[in-house]
Amino acid sequence: MNRIVNYTIPYKPASLTEFLRFGAGMERFYFESTQSPVAIAGLGIAAQISTDGGNRFAELGTSALELFQQIICVNEADSTPRPILLSGGSFFDTMERGGWDSFPSAALILPRYALIRIGADYFISVNQLSGGAKRNSVRLEAESFIARLESTAIPSPSMPDELSVSETSQAEWQSAIRRSVKMIQQGKIKKVVLARPAQATGNRAMDIPAMLEKIGESCPACFRFLFEFLPAVAFAGATPERLVSVAGAKFKTAAIAGSIRRGDFAAEDEMLGQQLLSSAKDQSEHTFVLDQIREKMTPLTESLTIESAPKILRLPNIQHLRTKITGALKPGHSILNIVAALHPTPAVGGTPTTAALQVIRELEGFERGWYAAPVGWINADGDGDFVVAIRSGLFRENSATLYGGAGIVANSDPQKEWDETALKMRFLLNAMQYEMA
Repeated sequence: MNRIVNYTIPYKPASLTEFLRFGAGMERFYFESTQSPVAIAGLGIAAQISTDGGNRFAELGTSALELFQQIICVNEADSTPRPILLSGGSFFDTMERGGWDSFPSAALILPRYALIRIGADYFISVNQLSGGAKRNSVRLEAESFIARLESTAIPSPSMPDELSVSETSQAEWQSAIRRSVKMIQQGKIKKVVLARPAQATGNRAMDIPAMLEKIGESCPACFRFLFEFLPAVAFAGATPERLVSVAGAKFKTAAIAGSIRRGDFAAEDEMLGQQLLSSAKDQSEHTFVLDQIREKMTPLTESLTIESAPKILRLPNIQHLRTKITGALKPGHSILNIVAALHPTPAVGGTPTTAALQVIRELEGFERGWYAAPVGWINADGDGDFVVAIRSGLFRENSATLYGGAGIVANSDPQKEWDETALKMRFLLNAMQYEMA
């Protein structure tokens, strides 16, 4: 593996999404939320490691250690962050292309240029293959890059003001729901999460960073992400669901499952929240997720603390049941070990896992790609933050394939599940037109 020279300096506060817009035409990567201590926007690729197969995320953990060892930080200081990798992968072990040709099954990405926010502090980071060049060449490249960044006028966002939406067949999808409910009633599975795609086409190209910025204004705690390995083919979204975050030996995760719409006024909103809390169907769906997280995390932890009862998580257009989980890891575990253990949770797959995944492959009829899979960041200490890439879509120029999923249990109603998936996709549809609830 080639050596990489890193040069990182403090920078004035700046918009990560504007940084992405500056990099239009390059590979682009992004992760940001008020819930995460690190936010990063990356342009270009200095190094990429890809893996596939059922052990792909654990293998990335080993590869990350090796990659960090090859990075030389020429101006390392306590005040500047060490290099950060972005990472993600596919939902299934193997990926039928179906529009995902430019996406690896799993990858670590070290951006060529990055704007990093740590708390309230901002940094510009440049990574350059050493190639025998003098170390000050990376400093000169950073100075040149910053000069271009600060002298380039970025056009105002231009979002579609007209969208046409093509839905999947409601009759066929509800038939799949009924088939899955029958399998549950026969005892073949306990829960399965079925998703469906919708095609949205606008009257002009979509400015995805501007869309993500708009979502951030409406829901700053949502985890916004972008992975664009090939210019103009981007996977992006804003998820409420953290898979796991690790800082030192401490970790945080949550069980999120069970959904209902927001009310049009405060009293209705509260009534709907109470209805969700008392729903046997949603509580059952939530319990499956919570039980599996407990089962998967217990062997990896020194301690595990779970909230005694789920609470309401309110987002701009939907409410969920959420149970927070915290604890301390046993020595020797990095965040990608945890990602490998947890994915896929019953919140996006089902239970038992293997049987539920077989049902998804049989009934969904489309390739999930990176939808509902882990995406996030990792640093050299093994700390990081990974989320579940729902509320997302695959974007190409003026079109997008959006995805919405629903947890199916024994008493699921096909019409309600259709309405729930439509509500979830509406979140991105609004943002694509620069409108938010």
